[in-house]
Amino acid sequence: MAKIHPSAVVDPKAQLADDVEIGPLCYVGPDVTIGSGTRLIAQCHVTGNTTIGQGNTIYPFASIGTNAEDYAFAGGKCMVRIGDNCIFRENVTINAGTKDGTETVLGNHIFLMAGAHVAHNCIVRDGAVMVCGSVLGGYAEVGERAFISGVCAIHQFCRVGRLAIISGGSVFSKDIPPFMMAEGRNGGVKMVNVVGLRRAGFSVETIRVIQNLYKIVFRSDLNLTQAYAKCREELPQIPEVLEFLEFAENSKRGILTNREDGHRN
Repeated sequence: MAKIHPSAVVDPKAQLADDVEIGPLCYVGPDVTIGSGTRLIAQCHVTGNTTIGQGNTIYPFASIGTNAEDYAFAGGKCMVRIGDNCIFRENVTINAGTKDGTETVLGNHIFLMAGAHVAHNCIVRDGAVMVCGSVLGGYAEVGERAFISGVCAIHQFCRVGRLAIISGGSVFSKDIPPFMMAEGRNGGVKMVNVVGLRRAGFSVETIRVIQNLYKIVFRSDLNLTQAYAKCREELPQIPEVLEFLEFAENSKRGILTNREDGHRN
């Protein structure tokens, strides 16, 4: 039977695994499902149509599953779905989808530090990290093991690619390509995230190919169409090159470049 502190308010319709722990002054709503080994330490608010997986830890004053902060929100069954083994620190906020039948989705092994915000309909994939005060606008997507540093803001509908890293205090309204490091206010892609790639187990050879891709796309005088063509002609067509090109060529908002204004078509 779940361990529930006497001061917590847990709706009897909530579905809790037998070893869930609900700490002092928490609230858990009727349409919430919480998996095995998850702990709400204290003063957490979990509501709405929210499903939380196994082994998660939720710290005080976190708010999960509340309505979208969106003028277009008109009710309906709007959801949050969270995977396993995530950590949500103090004052984290995660909003549900904004349209009936839609959801905000977070994967496994995600770490949201204090004050991080995930808006409606976002997708945050496995292993991503959001440092204190970083925020995602609605419908944003964050790739696997991406690292968003403190007090960063990602505009709605933008994407952050797999294993990308964003320097603290940055603000972006364009897509951040995978494997790259970006900083500033649409300030540009500055280098390859070499440290992150090494930690992820990328080989020296693969990193070298990605560095050559970076030089072609971000440090040449070619426009993006020409740069992508050159990447296909001159680089080994390893999965990482194909992933980068697929991400960039299918970007609806355009990718960030090395130019200060973010434009190079």
